[in-house]
Amino acid sequence: MVKPTWTTLEQAIERSKSEILGDVAEGTVPATCASYSELHDHVDANGYGGAFEHDFDNEETDFWNAVQDAVDAWIKARGLRS
Repeated sequence: MVKPTWTTLEQAIERSKSEILGDVAEGTVPATCASYSELHDHVDANGYGGAFEHDFDNEETDFWNAVQDAVDAWIKARGLRS
């Protein structure tokens, strides 16, 4: 897996969680979202974790999919309601 040089997988995952919780606190995203996919009903969730801050590199697709998979598992484990 090719990863961005400016972050690690764990950092991107934790940043994504923090940004999502911030959106929940602001009312942009409801705490009732049950999956990462449902976030897209309210925001462009692909940008969480800093994904849109740098030019996209197709070689990093697996990295960002891993971030989203980890955050999806967290949401499904009631991460938005903890």
